[in-house]
Amino acid sequence: MAPAADNALPQWVGSIQDDFSLQGRGSGNYSVAFYHPWGAPGVSAAVAIVYSAWVTGANALLVAIMLTCPRLLNSRQNILVLHVAIVDLTVGLFYCPLTADFYIRGQWTHGCDSFFVWFIFLYPQVFLSVHLVGVLNGARFLSTVCPAPRAGRWVKNVLFAGTLMLLWFYLIMIGASLDSSRRDNFRIAISKDHLCRALVASDGAIATNALVFFAPASLTLLLWLLNVLREKTSRPIPRSQLQLDCETEQNLRAPLPVLSAVTLTSCLLPLPAFLITTTLAAGGCASATCLRWAVPLSTLAEWVLFSKAGVLPLVWLLSPDFKGALLGAFHHFRRVPTSDTRDLVESEAGAHGAEGDDTPFSEM
Repeated sequence: MAPAADNALPQWVGSIQDDFSLQGRGSGNYSVAFYHPWGAPGVSAAVAIVYSAWVTGANALLVAIMLTCPRLLNSRQNILVLHVAIVDLTVGLFYCPLTADFYIRGQWTHGCDSFFVWFIFLYPQVFLSVHLVGVLNGARFLSTVCPAPRAGRWVKNVLFAGTLMLLWFYLIMIGASLDSSRRDNFRIAISKDHLCRALVASDGAIATNALVFFAPASLTLLLWLLNVLREKTSRPIPRSQLQLDCETEQNLRAPLPVLSAVTLTSCLLPLPAFLITTTLAAGGCASATCLRWAVPLSTLAEWVLFSKAGVLPLVWLLSPDFKGALLGAFHHFRRVPTSDTRDLVESEAGAHGAEGDDTPFSEM
């Protein structure tokens, strides 16, 4: 405990990530000093810069491929992939640049609202990615168990759109719950003489973690396991059914290895971070000594979590449809001559024409 000033709340010199297990403390100082034993500020700033370039580039490539190839968007599976790519793109465009800025400056300089969004960012990001992968596995399982006739495709589209709307509504409700949990009796100093309402969610952090990650991840893994068992033990799909699927969706289903890699990456990489925050919320690490280890470990766990945003687009590019679209775009780019190439070809053609043309119309 730092000495309390007159008529001031007692202050804890630590990190806002201590909030889950420091009930009853009046205020906190959000700085990078708590990470000094690990030498993490400089390393974290470098990692944030690398992640920003990696995640932004990978997801921007995937989104560009999908938006420039309309055939890819003629599939409910790929609509979900597009949603996940856009969600992951925010990691590279929003979270990582602000993280690098924080570790370089040593304090937060962007105001309380952006601080709150940045601090809880992993919740909506993980919520959407895990749920969307769960919907992908669920739709695949239902399509094999209860195949609808071709005339019922519009019914599938309506149900699909309703599921996405319900998912976003669910996320908004969780965000409102997190915002309402901000306490007026606990303040965080993000810079000198600048206090913000802190997120002290120890009484609801376990339930939030369960709703955001543990429950959907468990359901997603169960649906994935059912897909694996069914597709490994069922007979091959008849050629006529493959032709019908091609005519209706114009895309192949993701190969089972790709689906497995996407599901396991989405569900397992966030696991360490949520285990640590849940342990803190349960009061399992309340001493200063424990926190000095838990806070740097939670930072490493968050980097493992956000690496998912850079891995997933690379996994999807292994799918035949995406690989074909990428190779097609690459070959098209190579075949289209640049202005310099066209000028060179025209100049060479003009030179040959001046030397002499032996065609029947050379003198015309």
